[in-house]
Amino acid sequence: MPAEHAAYFRPARLDGVEALHASFVTHAYRPHSHPTWTVAMMERGAASFELDDTEQRAADGELFVLEPESVHTGVPAVPGGWAYKVLYLDPALIGAWAEEDRMPQAARWVVFRDEDLRAALRDAHRALAEEPPGLAVDAAVIAAVGALRPHLKPVRGPERTRPEHAAVRRARAYLEERWAAPVALAELAAHAGLSRFELARTFRAQVGLPPHAFQLDLRIARARLMLAAGDPPAAVAAACGFCDQAHLTRVFKRAVGVTPARYSRTR
Repeated sequence: MPAEHAAYFRPARLDGVEALHASFVTHAYRPHSHPTWTVAMMERGAASFELDDTEQRAADGELFVLEPESVHTGVPAVPGGWAYKVLYLDPALIGAWAEEDRMPQAARWVVFRDEDLRAALRDAHRALAEEPPGLAVDAAVIAAVGALRPHLKPVRGPERTRPEHAAVRRARAYLEERWAAPVALAELAAHAGLSRFELARTFRAQVGLPPHAFQLDLRIARARLMLAAGDPPAAVAAACGFCDQAHLTRVFKRAVGVTPARYSRTR
């Protein structure tokens, strides 16, 4: 059975781009989201994931693309797990390809095949792992973003199929302002103007995550930025609202696939 491993790559002087090369056998992602686009290339086995109340499956040779803030999971779909390579792209990079002022959406629904995009992604991941920072890496990543363009479409009309509940909007803003602070559900519900039960139900229905998991995603996203900037894990744990470094390590590895110390050593 293949061993589990995961490695991250962040090209110097190419902001907004991160890559993950991973092989997972038993690792399971809890429901979570990324502030970035997720562009994944399956290389072995198969993975299943829940996305917006749908069940998805991606197998060797297939690609999948997730829009920013898409809440999803990730579990093995076959006994040997799966191996894949992922590009995480800042929305501003994808927005450069938009034909309007608003950010584009994914044109195809989640899992598909495209040999041209797969070849461009393969070249980009090879450059990220093997080439020194410079034009070769930049060109390969830009080519991959270009090959993604046929799978994007400009947003036309309302971005949401239903308006965001005002109480959910207030609760989200409250958590975004207090992402590192302990927030009780009663406190959050009082600010939002709903009962605790009603807020928990409505928040999860609209956001895809309960309030605590939403705040945890905010903390992990900030921890990634701090670790990438060279801050030591102990300082990151204290700044991001974790009980201690061990707590950060446990939560971070489950969400990201590697420990904070290893993530901070990423090239």
